[in-house]
Amino acid sequence: MRKFFIFLYTMICISVNYLGAKGAASAYFPLYLDSIMTISVVALFGLIPGIFCAVSTNMLMVLFMGSSPLYTICHVTTAVIAWLSFMHFKNRNPDKELSINSFLWAGFFAAISNSILGNIITDKVYGALTGLPQADTVAQAFFTAVHNRIFCIYTSGFIQNLTDKMLSTAISFILYKKLEKKFP
Repeated sequence: MRKFFIFLYTMICISVNYLGAKGAASAYFPLYLDSIMTISVVALFGLIPGIFCAVSTNMLMVLFMGSSPLYTICHVTTAVIAWLSFMHFKNRNPDKELSINSFLWAGFFAAISNSILGNIITDKVYGALTGLPQADTVAQAFFTAVHNRIFCIYTSGFIQNLTDKMLSTAISFILYKKLEKKFP
């Protein structure tokens, strides 16, 4: 029964991640929303389901939204960093459940890694355009004020990733608190 719930929950999270990314793109909402549930999968069920969620979400985005498969690296990094953050917390606090602090640190470090990796991919492979109009609009807005392409890409990428990951962190923490007692 537990394996079935892990599979079902992960599939729901993949769907929510994909629909979040699709909705953000359709509404030109300046966030990615493609990993909104990934951290909850990692917190509840571990690294492997989290990586499966990350890769599956991005493959749906590649197939149906024209996203680059290279950005899968960012999403997998989110899962790995969340897992490392949670393992660090559990090693230091073996008798405690995960806290909001562990989720916030996971989100913060995922935002930094996603900013660095995503911005390098965007800059070096795609010439500063992600292919996501809602994300590119933010960088272009920065460029109207500061005519430095590198500054604009990295600054807008960091702000978007930090905002995106903090939203993901908050949702994931709420889900974790609601479900962790049912599926220890």
